[in-house]
Amino acid sequence: MMPILFLAPFHNMAELAANIAQQMGIELYVATASDQEAERVIKRYGDVEVIISRGGLAEEVKALNRFTVIEITMSVYDLLSIVSKLTALDIRRIGIVSRANIFDGITGNFNISETEIHIRSCRNESEIAKTVLELYRQGVEAVIGCRAAYETAKTCGMVAEMLESGATSIRRAIEEAVRIVKAKEREKLQTAQLKAIIDNIDEGVIAVTGNNQLSFYNNVARKICAGEGKELTFHSIKELVKHRYQEKIVTINGSNVIARVIPLEFNNKENGKVVTFHEVASIQASERKIRFSLYQKGLYAKNTFEDIIGQSGIMKKLIEKAKKYALYDSNLLIYGETGTGKEVLAQSIHNHSNRRKGPFVSVNTASIPPSLMESELFGYVEGAFTGARKGGKPGLFELAHGGTIFLDEIGELSPDIQSRLLRVLQEKEIMRIGDDRIIPVDVRIISATNRDLFEQVKQGRFRQDLYYRIHVLGLRLPPLRERPEDIPLIFLYYFNKFRPDKTVKLDPAATRLLISYPWPGNIRQLRNVAEVIAYSIGEADRIGYEQVAEVLGEQEARVDSGYYLAIKEAGSLKQMESEIIRQLLARYGPDEVCAKLGISKVTLWRKTKAPFQ
Repeated sequence: MMPILFLAPFHNMAELAANIAQQMGIELYVATASDQEAERVIKRYGDVEVIISRGGLAEEVKALNRFTVIEITMSVYDLLSIVSKLTALDIRRIGIVSRANIFDGITGNFNISETEIHIRSCRNESEIAKTVLELYRQGVEAVIGCRAAYETAKTCGMVAEMLESGATSIRRAIEEAVRIVKAKEREKLQTAQLKAIIDNIDEGVIAVTGNNQLSFYNNVARKICAGEGKELTFHSIKELVKHRYQEKIVTINGSNVIARVIPLEFNNKENGKVVTFHEVASIQASERKIRFSLYQKGLYAKNTFEDIIGQSGIMKKLIEKAKKYALYDSNLLIYGETGTGKEVLAQSIHNHSNRRKGPFVSVNTASIPPSLMESELFGYVEGAFTGARKGGKPGLFELAHGGTIFLDEIGELSPDIQSRLLRVLQEKEIMRIGDDRIIPVDVRIISATNRDLFEQVKQGRFRQDLYYRIHVLGLRLPPLRERPEDIPLIFLYYFNKFRPDKTVKLDPAATRLLISYPWPGNIRQLRNVAEVIAYSIGEADRIGYEQVAEVLGEQEARVDSGYYLAIKEAGSLKQMESEIIRQLLARYGPDEVCAKLGISKVTLWRKTKAPFQ
């Protein structure tokens, strides 16, 4: 915490303040000084910003205009205690003399219980001495006051008492000082944070006062307008402040900048302005970088058929067929449930095709708002609509020229976009929004969906002619539950990816559980399970049933301590029954399965045509 100085007019108050600060657990500098000594004493405490003091001493500190001053007040209780002490000595005429800031400038005569009280507030020590002498001539018997009043009264032979602030007043002053110090620290932190932010942005910022003085500027502004190591002056930026509100290109110190001036108004009167500006060269460089980043994102395919993990017969046949389809330019539709790896398959097809050296543009149609879909796919020219980028923007079909465009979740396209897409497929050309120029494109379209597009066609939600255009060739990517023998391979692949430093084996029970689990999230879900186990396995070298079951249990609801079974809707009742038995046998022994299904071993044997011991 920032240090606080308690500057007392006399030693008794200083000692009391030190004791109170110690009780409060607050670090406090304590010093004693006369009004004349104030500045000299304060200089000993160079890092102090907040000072607690009283009376004339407080006024002297205020006059320095460098510190926050907390004034110690005089409580009514403290004053009445001293008055009571004097009346007990049968003194009936009492003067109270002090600096004006102790009693808020109150001056007057009062009668309290047959005792005359004469209160006088003075501007300085000279006036205090004169006032005490005047009260003495008026027959006042005793004086309560500051040190100057006390010493003058003693010289006159009067009874004198020091006007001391009590513990309550001092404690309140210290508490207020602590509150102000904490507020100052928060303000300094916020100022430092703001300065750090403004100094590290790419934009120049200059604050100008009403009389054209620079009150603030950041490093970028100084570098552009004055040069490295030089100070900035108003003369350097005169050209910048000519244009209010409007953005203008101005030449400053040999650099072209886009500047804007924002007037600062207070009480309906302009009290300065803020100038913000960018170097034109910097804007151009940033735009090139952004364009390059946006265009490069998704413009290449990183996966090949070698990246597809699977030894099952169904996957081998799928990959064999996909490699054949990769050699042709016909449009291809991939159907697969969520998480089965449709984009990995699409990338593999592209990298196996004659278009492998061309771009691969991936578009998740479900993630693009319908209002932006047309401009994203087909692009636009400058001025095509409000907010259109200067120079226009090429669409994703243009970017995919000579390569492949992958339209994921194509079933989510709106009817309008379906119509535009159909024309692209038919004519092999596009037209940007707001343009009348036809742009030919050479693009192979690979689409993907997890919906039944044919059913959507029958329901009128997907164009029939578009369906047959995108579905010249078709591939169905099976879910994990249809290729259970691949599940342990995929699991261990991802485990090793997350923990390349560790070699583990799957227990047979864990393998059976992985194989029998329905995996509604498919490979994406299996990857997550492998990641959790990889980071929680510790030093063990085997993965057991309990570890797999625990992670799956966090992902799936349980019923009667068992997992839900996922049964495909398609198929006969007999096929569904066989699938239920297959999944249960993968998890439990024959006796447990018979108990769960309420059937005998003979019935189980008959339904599976397999003997059990």
